[in-house]
Amino acid sequence: MDGTTPTVSELAVELGVTAKTMRGWMRRQGWRHPVELGSPWTLTAEQVEQLHMHFSRSTVAPASTDDDPGFGALTVGELLTTYSRVLAELRLRNVVRTNNAPIGDLAEYCAASVYDGLLAPNSEKSYDLIAADGSKIQVKVRLIRTGTSPAAVFSPIRSFEFDACLFLLIDNERSLVLAAREWTTHQVREHGRHRTHTNGTVVRVAQVRAATAIGVDRTGEFDVTWQAMLAQCR
Repeated sequence: MDGTTPTVSELAVELGVTAKTMRGWMRRQGWRHPVELGSPWTLTAEQVEQLHMHFSRSTVAPASTDDDPGFGALTVGELLTTYSRVLAELRLRNVVRTNNAPIGDLAEYCAASVYDGLLAPNSEKSYDLIAADGSKIQVKVRLIRTGTSPAAVFSPIRSFEFDACLFLLIDNERSLVLAAREWTTHQVREHGRHRTHTNGTVVRVAQVRAATAIGVDRTGEFDVTWQAMLAQCR
């Protein structure tokens, strides 16, 4: 070997994945800063090894152990189902008050893949990721269960230092993306409602799910990406 590392495109072909998928995964690992957006990737030998470990199609799931009772062999979707059932049982025992899975983090992960973007640090309150074109994207998600009211709202928006807000509705039982609408900052200001007691602007579920909903409809691509995410194994 001549000591050089392969390019992202070369490695993607070798591992049988798209370069976009690989770049998205690398960004979510925090391997580069947002200011480097648009510049070519230069991989280290250690990063190439990690990419091989994550994307290799020949990777065999680890056997069950006392520390890992077979979880390594489960897909993301199967883990979420298990997680939701555990939370439901804890709620029946009055230990916790909600059945919410870590839906917010999953929505941001999915959005980072769709936008081929880089997740913002947890300390950033105005946006959740920077898209490949440099746009700052806020992500809002809501689980939809049987009986969820159309008047239910997404969590409040308290800062408008973003270029677009992605509103995502997930079917809790079937794990489908029911709606994914991208609104501009202006649309959020115009169609959202300010609530004094939360000091934020809220958008109702009906405004995103209705056939006449405004904004860019990205439901199809988000559902495809969501299903691919749920099918992932370790």
